[in-house]
Amino acid sequence: MKSKFNFLLGVMWMFGLATAHAQGTAASGTAINGSPYLNEAYEQGVIHYSNKTYKVPIRYNAFQDLIEYQQSGRAMALDPNPAVLKVTLGNSLFVPQKYESDGKSRFGYFEVLDSGKVTLFSKKRITFLPAKKGGALDGSDQPAEYKRAADVFFYKIGDGPLQEIDNIKSFIASLPDKQEELTRFAKKEKISHRKEKEIIRFVEYYNSL
Repeated sequence: MKSKFNFLLGVMWMFGLATAHAQGTAASGTAINGSPYLNEAYEQGVIHYSNKTYKVPIRYNAFQDLIEYQQSGRAMALDPNPAVLKVTLGNSLFVPQKYESDGKSRFGYFEVLDSGKVTLFSKKRITFLPAKKGGALDGSDQPAEYKRAADVFFYKIGDGPLQEIDNIKSFIASLPDKQEELTRFAKKEKISHRKEKEIIRFVEYYNSL
């Protein structure tokens, strides 16, 4: 019971930090463009643990990599951790995965794009750009902004480690089989590892072989 209580306190503390950041920035008097969320509005979703599920309104804070949800009229936040099995949000499925970021190993939420012999994931990213003062006479001030950054794609072979897709050639080379077929397919279809629809089509093709 004590560990559960401490976990809930930690969750509420993290949400307090997220709220304080947003309020503190807004309090500076500078308008903030954009949003830290993939979708500002809550959607009905499900948080899955190994032995229980919770149906609650959910939204994903991509800037802080937190699942925010409402429970009994209270706003809560759930960090990516191994206790969470998966989170369904609308038509999207997010799972916590361990990965390398800035030279450190951490957990993050990844969207599952396709699964089979290879599971394909995308890491959603939103960055924060502070306000900039322009010239005194030209009125070129730039407000602070949350800006959507390009998704980064990752994959797993079976239950292996999570790996980033740097380029199609190295991706194909890392796969255990069907490399000739995949090379022909990628060349014919002009697959780009930076375009979601194309990389999904490529992994779907591999998983169908």
